[in-house]
Amino acid sequence: MTKQAQVQNNIQLIDEEQVIEYLKEHTDFFIGHSDLLAEIEIPHESGSAVSLIERQLSVLRDKNKKLDHRLRDLMAAAHDNQRLNESLQQLTINLFMAESLDDVIATVIEELKGKLETDFVTIHFITGDAKKSEQQADRYLNTADSRLQLFSKLLEDKRIQCGRLSKEQIELLFGDEAEKIGSGAVVPLADANVFGLMGIGGRDEQRYHPGMGTEYLQKLAELVSAAIKRYLD
Repeated sequence: MTKQAQVQNNIQLIDEEQVIEYLKEHTDFFIGHSDLLAEIEIPHESGSAVSLIERQLSVLRDKNKKLDHRLRDLMAAAHDNQRLNESLQQLTINLFMAESLDDVIATVIEELKGKLETDFVTIHFITGDAKKSEQQADRYLNTADSRLQLFSKLLEDKRIQCGRLSKEQIELLFGDEAEKIGSGAVVPLADANVFGLMGIGGRDEQRYHPGMGTEYLQKLAELVSAAIKRYLD
């Protein structure tokens, strides 16, 4: 590049920077020169040129769409949170009225299936009583049952597990309905120690997933654990 060309480029660069600085300092410039808005052209992705004002309108429309989608998401989340809080409040009232362990279990299942449209709900208790676990195998799991190893980490950490459970986990929790489960959540029932497992299942593979929030399930676990524990004692 010749020296003269370099000088011309430098002059052009300086001029552009000055224009930019001027417009930044005089943001109302186009108010007094509105005719320029229609004359200035900006290349569009399609290859055609649009005026500056058309480009601004396009940008504003895109921003409005994004804000509208964001607002809709926030409203949907607020609606879901309200629905879940109302569910917990109603469940609390109903559990106070329960008069037996069977009543507690039936109340929990009715709330989850009827109000929250959960497809499948099961509750299993962990016991050292071999006779009880043998006679009521659909409700009690013996502490010596090797299948509990499927939930060893969960039991150790008292942690809720959401997502696509293993085939063995699903069969243990949901029994004859195992083939209908697309995804699920495993909720430990505990006070000082874990004494039970609640399985929540959905036909949809995306209904329960690892990235979903578990705040509601945590509160549900605390509430159900308190209601059930008094009958197990």
